[in-house]
Amino acid sequence: MFTAFAPGLRPAASGNGVATRATLRAQCLCMRCAALLVLAVLCGSACAQPVVNVYSSMAEKDLRRLAAEFERRQGIKVNLWRSGKSRILQRVLSEARAGRHEVDVIHNPAPEMEALHREKLLQPMQSPRLAELIPQAVAAHREWAGPRVYLFVQAYNTRLVDKADLPKTYADLLHPRWKGRIAIEGKEQEWFYTLVQAMGEAQGLKFFRALAAQGLQVRMGNALLTNLVVAGEAPFALNLYSYLPEQQRRAGAPVNWIALAPTIAATDAVGVAARAPHPQAAALFYDFMLGDGQSLMAEMGHVISHRRIAPQLERYQLKFIDPAAVIQDYDGWTKIFEDTIYNRQ
Repeated sequence: MFTAFAPGLRPAASGNGVATRATLRAQCLCMRCAALLVLAVLCGSACAQPVVNVYSSMAEKDLRRLAAEFERRQGIKVNLWRSGKSRILQRVLSEARAGRHEVDVIHNPAPEMEALHREKLLQPMQSPRLAELIPQAVAAHREWAGPRVYLFVQAYNTRLVDKADLPKTYADLLHPRWKGRIAIEGKEQEWFYTLVQAMGEAQGLKFFRALAAQGLQVRMGNALLTNLVVAGEAPFALNLYSYLPEQQRRAGAPVNWIALAPTIAATDAVGVAARAPHPQAAALFYDFMLGDGQSLMAEMGHVISHRRIAPQLERYQLKFIDPAAVIQDYDGWTKIFEDTIYNRQ
């Protein structure tokens, strides 16, 4: 009688066949165990928690609150990398040039996102949420949209600055009482460019050179500068995102803010990487940031870009930063900004 054996299985030598059957049973058991082990590994891989990789320049405590809420709602793990806007831009560019496609969602100010659009590193998104935003918050190419509006305001320490002495115009800041008392965030060249253009380029540069001659404190980071105002180390800050001193004011800190006209405004921007490794999770996070996440941001004191807040924005003489115009000569205006605020003329 001919007996076929599975490849690799051979009967043990035995006179009565008992050992052969026992050996075959043992070998089959081993094969079943091996198959179950492979199945478990495959299942574990397939059933692993989905993830989304997010790079953001948002204040860390607010960013982590948003990520935690998204994880709670969607069951998707958010891997965060938080840094300054310039470092995020450079990391995305560097990874793309190296052929490393790691980021899913980028959340950064609009000019930096427009730079990624020009490098073809973002993908257009179609979302019903876009119709709910103010026009300035949605790029024409649909590759980014802004959940927040930045109002660049002037913050002051209420213990060190008398309300009666507050400036009513930018020109008032040239009064001798402000000598050495004004601080400026040192990476806001987009704000600088837009304000100079609004004043008239020649007049705007003349104003900033006169202001710098009085002695400006230059600080890096809006959150840091806000804390310095609260601590009294910088009595008056020239260009802070409004939500930062507002959050501190609500918490009882000795800080308040004003908005000199023209008030420069911008939107942040969220976009999905052109070659996102987790595209479905990325799309969900994108929609969250423009929807439920936006409502949470409003609770945290951020100015959101939903159309319902348009009447509130009309209280200010807003001049929105044009991201495309800013990056036309970004390096040139960065040099002018730095030379001016450091008084290097």
